[in-house]
Amino acid sequence: MRAVAVLLAVVAVAACARTLPKDPTAAALYRDLERQVTVKAAAGWSVDRIEVEEVLAGALDSVCRVDPLARRSLATWLDEQLAARGGPVEAAWRARGKRLGAVQELMVLHRVRMVLARADAAAPADCPFWVELEEPFRGRQISDGRWQVTLGGGGKGMLVHEGDRTDFSAGGAGRLLFGRVLSMRSALYAGLELGATAAFPKEDDGSRAGLVLGLDLVAPLVYRHTRTNAYVELSAGWLGRTREDDLERLDQGAHLGISVGGRALRTRFFFPGAALGLSWERTFTGDADVTTLKLGARVAFDVDL
Repeated sequence: MRAVAVLLAVVAVAACARTLPKDPTAAALYRDLERQVTVKAAAGWSVDRIEVEEVLAGALDSVCRVDPLARRSLATWLDEQLAARGGPVEAAWRARGKRLGAVQELMVLHRVRMVLARADAAAPADCPFWVELEEPFRGRQISDGRWQVTLGGGGKGMLVHEGDRTDFSAGGAGRLLFGRVLSMRSALYAGLELGATAAFPKEDDGSRAGLVLGLDLVAPLVYRHTRTNAYVELSAGWLGRTREDDLERLDQGAHLGISVGGRALRTRFFFPGAALGLSWERTFTGDADVTTLKLGARVAFDVDL
């Protein structure tokens, strides 16, 4: 728990340090373009002209919804930020020992500025007639202030400790959450996760019994802290567990979890993503309580409502 508290303190400090345009529309447009640029750069950014053209369609999906005055306001803000941080980026790179790592923030601002300029120039001819201006513009690649449904599923490996026995099992789970993105960084969800487990438990003599299937039901409360494209989730909630050899029995317990994930750019009406998670679960059986550590990966889909 101390480690979790330290993590939250670190991300809170990072959130406070975030610099954005004062105008909400310009800020939303900047964050949309920032996501476009950083996702593309994660896969490799080579020739500026070519990379800008590759993200142009996605950039126009945002830029076409923003009034030209707000676009110019963002361009002015970007120029001011570049100058304040030692730009232009090429001059800063040379002054800082020709180390790209020393100009990462400037590189993002520089690339966003290029994408904005290209999209703004293309907008009069290329913006679809059915895409109308939005005031205020809330963003196409961000979800601030929106209700949201998130669906996910994947596989897990499990370490199970019961009494004086420790064993391994495996399974999968799917979850459905409903919640609200409270701010640029924070979101809160509640919902259900249904999991299935498969194990070959040990007998007293060390031999393996036949396959035993089980079901887990978790009702978690999930807090998500989001950076530009990545997020950390903390979850806690009620746990119910039963097995096929005693379906009338439902053991109850507690669930705690943490996961780290990433969210891709909008695909039509949803945001695809993936996460790696670790959870601790305690089932109160009345005899020897069962402690389970689960490590797994899942794909996820966020849908703004």
